Amino acid sequence: MQRYALCTLLVFAALMVACSRSTPTNYYLLESRLTPVSAESLPGKSLRVAPVTVPEYLDRDGIVSRVGESTQLVVAQFHNWGEPLSHGVRRVTREVLTRPMLASGVNVLPAGDESTADYVLYLDVQRLDGNFDQKAVLDVRWTLRDKYNDVLARGIYVDEENVSGKTYDILTAAESRMVQRMAEHLTRRLPGFTGGRQ
Repeated sequence: MQRYALCTLLVFAALMVACSRSTPTNYYLLESRLTPVSAESLPGKSLRVAPVTVPEYLDRDGIVSRVGESTQLVVAQFHNWGEPLSHGVRRVTREVLTRPMLASGVNVLPAGDESTADYVLYLDVQRLDGNFDQKAVLDVRWTLRDKYNDVLARGIYVDEENVSGKTYDILTAAESRMVQRMAEHLTRRLPGFTGGRQ
């Protein structure tokens, strides 16, 4: 009887130890890999990147991927964004826009500065996901408005990149590069509408 109780206790203890170990969660960021910008003075004109909208299926911590070419989605349990995806897209867009917009005479307002700007850039992400060993896709609608809320320009930016691997590092790196290219595209488009030098 004592032997049975001891075996049961040992099995129970082993199960408790096995169950107490969980898979660590990995966190990822979108990034631009650009060096910070310094300026002695800032231009009088300003551009604010408005809070970015994302579809509900992307508005979550877990990184979303697709199964093949289907509409089936997989939300990662242990691979999460380190910040809301909408914040990451906004941050990278600001980082990429800052240097070229300064050169064209427009100051991109930093994070936390929600003051009235001469221009406001709205980004509506329609899609930012991918499938392993296939491709990642970015689809963004953008609108530039002036301080009176009049629309100055609108556009659609779509990009794809091959994903050569089955890791979240590879997928999120591809998504980062696409967001950076979208912002670089805007650096070529926006100065013509803000009266800046191109």
